[in-house]
Order: sequence, then C-alpha cells, then structure tokens
Amino acid sequence: MNRWESIWYWITHLPILRQILEWSKRTAIPGFGRVPIYNILVFIYDETQKDNITTRANAIAFSLFLAIFPTIISIFTLLPHMPFTANYVDLISSSLQGVLPDDAHDYLIELIRSITAVNREGLFSLGFVLAVFFASSGMLTLMDGFDKSYKQVYKTRSWLRKRYVALNMMLILFVLFMMSFVLVIVGNIALDEVVAYFEISKGLDLLLTLLRWALALLLVYSGITLIYRYGPSMYKRTPLISSGAIMATILSLLTSLGFSYFVNNFGRYNEIYGSIGALIVIMIWLQINAFVILIGYELNASIAVNRKRLGVGTNSELAMDSSY
Repeated sequence: MNRWESIWYWITHLPILRQILEWSKRTAIPGFGRVPIYNILVFIYDETQKDNITTRANAIAFSLFLAIFPTIISIFTLLPHMPFTANYVDLISSSLQGVLPDDAHDYLIELIRSITAVNREGLFSLGFVLAVFFASSGMLTLMDGFDKSYKQVYKTRSWLRKRYVALNMMLILFVLFMMSFVLVIVGNIALDEVVAYFEISKGLDLLLTLLRWALALLLVYSGITLIYRYGPSMYKRTPLISSGAIMATILSLLTSLGFSYFVNNFGRYNEIYGSIGALIVIMIWLQINAFVILIGYELNASIAVNRKRLGVGTNSELAMDSSY
C-alpha cells in the first residue's frame, strides 16, 4: 500500500465518516421517494462513470448550438408582424442581462436587432425548416443521453418513435417559450399602465426584477420538467414535481450566474479570439447547462431504479404503465 492509498484508507475509516455513511444508508430525505441517500449517491456516481456524462453533455451542447441560430431567425422574423407595441428586443436584453456573459449577450442581441431591423420574410421558411430539424435533432441527442439498460424501469423505442416524441417536445417547448415571451411583454405593458394610473413609483425596479426572475425560473422549471417527463423511455413517467427538476433548475440558475460573473470579470475571450469569442462562450454555457440537466436526470433515474430494486412504495406506485 503506497502513501496515497494509506491516506485514503485512513480518511475512509475515520469514525465520523463511518457514522455518516451508516446514517446515509438508513436515511431518506423528502423528495427521494423513501430511497436512502447512500443508494442515491452510489447510483449517480456509478452511472456518471459508466455513461461518461461529460461526453454526453458535449454532444447535447453541440446539437443545441446548431439549433440556436435557425431558431432565432425564424422567431424574430415572425415577431415584427405581431401586434406588440413594446420594444421586445430591449425586454429580451434586460431579461438575459446577468444570466448570459456580456459577450454572448451582446452578440445575441445584435443578431436579433439585425434580423428585426429589416423585413426578411424570405428567411422565415428556411429558418423554420432548419430550426425544426436541428432542434429536434438536439432533443433526440438529449433523449439518447437518457437511455439506460434497466429493463424493469426502461423500455426501448424505435427510431421513428423517438423522432416523433422529439418533435412533440420541441413544439411544446417552443409554445412554452412563446407564451412566456408574450407574458413578459403583456405583463410589462400592464404593469406600466397600473403604475401610471395609480402613480406608483417606489420599489418599481425591485418589483420588475422579481417578476422577471420569477417568470424565468418558472419557464426553466417547466421546460426541464417536460424534458424529464417525456424524454426518457420509461414505463412510469417522472412526476411533474421531482427532485431532479428542482435541483437542475437551481443549479442551472447558479451556474449561469457564476459563469457569467467569471467571464465578465476574469475571462478574456474577446481579446484572445476576437468576435468568435462570443460563440465560444455560448457553446460553453450550453455545455454547462447540458451537464446540469443530465445530473438532474440521473437523480430522478436513481430514485426510479432504486424504488424498483428496493420495492419501496405501494403496489400502485410500483406498477408499470404503458405511457410513452
């Protein structure tokens, strides 16, 4: 036994650590479906090692990156024809400020302004076709990352079935995004009218900030829940309120804010790479969020598989259904 092995053996045999280990084997926290913490953590560790979660996150990020620009083109070619009186570009800019690094934020907003400044109706059909193809392919890659070999919990889908589900999920996420976008615009107009009518001014900035963050969190959580519920090929669907979705939403917000702060204060992508630095930042941001989504999913998968293994729950909870 070499020096490092001796140190590791000494650490793992500390009385306090052994007590914590024994406690985790018999303790389940709320939201874990009565599965002990130890079983959850061991499953997540084994799966991340076996499935090479970093490689899966890279593949998902690349597929989503290809879908970004056709989607932006199709959406913002259509928006100038909508009956909005608000300056939606400024609203998007203020909503993304702080979440995305400044370089990525400025690049996307400039792209949106260039699309909406000139009537480009011819781009809509091309952008829509490309957006559907690349976005559904990105969703398909994400669904492939959810596949596991536990036959008691997971079942197989044909390629056509996967593509069909990916298209449905993509369209639902698109509708969810558009609804949230309209709510931001209509809510901003309504709030301005209320403030003007009642002559309210104190605390307005704080109220606007809280409303936008609440809407952003709701949008992120709804999208992640939809992905976790319908993306995996499971006999029993993931519930609408799940530990994985909550954890992924919180981690997505924290990692986005942390990455934005790091790039804005310590990153020098523009100085090193020039204008392509913004694209690199966007790609890294997508990779981080893809990794977070996979980690949240592994938590849900750990709960589902261990409940089946340990026989935790009632007969009705453990029964398999034929959903998706």
